[in-house]
Amino acid sequence: MKTFLFYDIETSGLNPAFDQILTFASIRTDSELREIDRTEVVLSLRPDLVPSPGAFVTHRLTPETLDQGLCEYRAVGHLHQLLNTPETISIGYNSLGFDDNFLRFSFYRNLLDPYSHQYANGCGRMDLLPVATLYRIFRPEGIVWPLSDDKPSMRLELISEQNNLVQSGRAHDAMTDVEATLALARRLAGQTRMWEYCLGFFDKKNDQARVAGMDEAFQSIFGRHSLGIMVSIQFGSDLMYMAPVLGLGHSTPYANQSLWLRLDREIILPFSPESAKGPFVIRKRYGEAKIVLPCLDRFWNRLQPAQRELCRRNIDLLEKNQDQFQRLVIHHREFKYPFVQDLDLDASLYQEGFFSRAEKREMDSFHNAVDDKKMAVCKRMASPRVRGLAERIMVRNFSKWASAQLKAGHAGYLERIRSLPGTRPVIGYKNDIKFTRDQARDELVAVRADQGLDAEQRKILDWLESHLESM
Repeated sequence: MKTFLFYDIETSGLNPAFDQILTFASIRTDSELREIDRTEVVLSLRPDLVPSPGAFVTHRLTPETLDQGLCEYRAVGHLHQLLNTPETISIGYNSLGFDDNFLRFSFYRNLLDPYSHQYANGCGRMDLLPVATLYRIFRPEGIVWPLSDDKPSMRLELISEQNNLVQSGRAHDAMTDVEATLALARRLAGQTRMWEYCLGFFDKKNDQARVAGMDEAFQSIFGRHSLGIMVSIQFGSDLMYMAPVLGLGHSTPYANQSLWLRLDREIILPFSPESAKGPFVIRKRYGEAKIVLPCLDRFWNRLQPAQRELCRRNIDLLEKNQDQFQRLVIHHREFKYPFVQDLDLDASLYQEGFFSRAEKREMDSFHNAVDDKKMAVCKRMASPRVRGLAERIMVRNFSKWASAQLKAGHAGYLERIRSLPGTRPVIGYKNDIKFTRDQARDELVAVRADQGLDAEQRKILDWLESHLESM
């Protein structure tokens, strides 16, 4: 039986590769959205992590709460089982834009399959944010849609407040947000045909078939190019989250990515990859959060007149300049993400790729070993990647049994995030730098300057200051 797992997380910061899930809450329902059970998990703060003061004044997690939590390895193993329960559709609010990235990296650094919850054993993923956005645009009845500064807002806490979705709790508490997400889903599902239509966007084959059936804008040497309307929160409320797009085909190195050229922005020719004003190309994976609609009149007429006019001009420009259009398409189809030098192991998920069968056997051996034997399993591992991740699991979660040599090596890693003189920064997959103690201190000062903080938030900041100094 298919079940929905509505879930939400609160985290130590915003970087999915380096920050940590601190609380996880979920409610499992049947296909009719009737509750089956619920789960709450608290994680203890990792010793090699610098927490963000901004995150903590938002979710208000206290040291007393975190001290009662499970170590990351145990907790993440439990979450992996929850999301990989056969026939589970995991769903949150902006989950594919935020929460799922955290889960994927959490699974990876704890030697669990980062992707199985997306496809294996009948499992899949959804995101209620783009679904709610579609309802707001095309079927707004039944929901009071909020404004913020006189502009449309899709913030869950405002939607919940305006519609009295939950009776108690506060925003940015994981279980409260799960209850609000489920209550909103039940409201939306009341429009059965619209709900079933939206569910289809998160089925890869269905989504791909819908795109394949879209009307053609024109043809080139690459074949037909579809004209669609993309719905995404990234386009902003001024455009009511919609933009006309032209299909460019698929990425060559990343076959699961389809490419879409935004047509309501001026396109400058001749095309130059180095131009700061180059065409705005969006990468979409089928069955994920960016939704592409066909250009039916009832959709097309919701675009602003200026968007429709610029779209027509851009199509005419591209069709008449096929050589330049070909250069544009080839560039984006062949584009590869740059190789990141000195990439930290925790952030190596995308650059290193899928775990091999041999690596998965070593991972299973590690998980199956009793705690005091895991260090011995590490020493026998052939894969440098799996061994490195396993060794970090040991020092973070099983320090009692980690070797002295391993602890000494990890001490050097801690010096790097403490920003000690002469140490190298820890590099992430976007060529970014892991949040350091110096950055946290600066953020702490900035957050403290907010006159709107209450006594509870100031107490949390006092604890964070002490925690940073003790690292």
